[in-house]
Amino acid sequence: MRCRVGDKVRFLNDVGGGKVVRLIDKKMVLVETEDGFEMPVLDSELVVIDSVSEQVMVKSNDHQSMPTNKKVSKKQQPVANEEEEDDSSDDLYFAPHQKSSLNKAFTQEKDPDGDSVALLLAFVPINQQKKTDSNQELYIINDSSYRVAFAVSVWENNMVKPVSSGILLPDSKELISTYSREELTNQLVINVQALFFKNRNFVVQQPEHYDLTVNPAKFYKEGAYTENDFFDEKAIVYSIADTRKEEILKSVSAKAIEEAIKEKDKPTAAKAKQNVENADVEEIDLHIHELIDNPSGLEPGEILEIQMARFTTAIEGGIKGKTKKMVFIHGVGNGKLKHEIRKLLDKQYSKYRYQDASFKEYGFGATIVFLR
Repeated sequence: MRCRVGDKVRFLNDVGGGKVVRLIDKKMVLVETEDGFEMPVLDSELVVIDSVSEQVMVKSNDHQSMPTNKKVSKKQQPVANEEEEDDSSDDLYFAPHQKSSLNKAFTQEKDPDGDSVALLLAFVPINQQKKTDSNQELYIINDSSYRVAFAVSVWENNMVKPVSSGILLPDSKELISTYSREELTNQLVINVQALFFKNRNFVVQQPEHYDLTVNPAKFYKEGAYTENDFFDEKAIVYSIADTRKEEILKSVSAKAIEEAIKEKDKPTAAKAKQNVENADVEEIDLHIHELIDNPSGLEPGEILEIQMARFTTAIEGGIKGKTKKMVFIHGVGNGKLKHEIRKLLDKQYSKYRYQDASFKEYGFGATIVFLR
């Protein structure tokens, strides 16, 4: 990397230039343009016209031990007693160009493009003629007016393996990985972390931390690939974050929601009854949104405790009610709930046999217990 923080630069393939205010990674830097806007630019697409010898961001007590053979201007020296300094802040001081950048950002008017967030992942078959046999390109899509700092990983053995990271500009997409057909025969759990920001006044959005479970069976279904707004080709598109959907849900009346739930429960109840009568199978969904109305304020440990309490109550009831088989839908996620269920089965219900439930119906997200 040639550029350093504080360097004055010109764009190689465009008019104008600015000052480097941050190093994003080994290839990308953040440039504050002459208009006061900040934008990520490849280091290779910049020409340095005025380089600085050193970056100024020092601790408040460092100036006392600074070597005497180096001159530091008064502007660069941190002043502990200035009125604008906040005593409650930590010991780091911003260089002048960073303070002016912050001031400019917060004097901008509200973004007319709005404050909605939409972040998506999409699998696009390379061979559109044979989608179900094709290798797949994985894209991340930012369909909003925010910039997105993202990190995409894949869960492996209770840890995540990095796939890609970077910054997405508003209304843009980026190819982050390519998967062979063989790699997609096993279940894939993708972890997405994202931070939404703008280079002007903006409404703060909740950072995103999302685990997407990709069922491999979906890639074999022609109907799973649909027309969409982001590609000319058909693709499988997953929504990771969407404030517009949340606003729509908020606008729906409580009565309408109640009626929708009743309609949803009717076929479910009939199916459950049919299962019990015909196959002696009882199905219990342990997803937290099926157990309580509003789980948004719960910690992960509290959610797990509620799910395990429901599991224990259900299996005890199944034993007393002489149910033959019970299917517990725990999903995949990070595997914690499945692990705790099977640990409890081994410890307290070891006389009952269990195994993965039907892959066709549940993928890897359910365990069936044989009580009789």
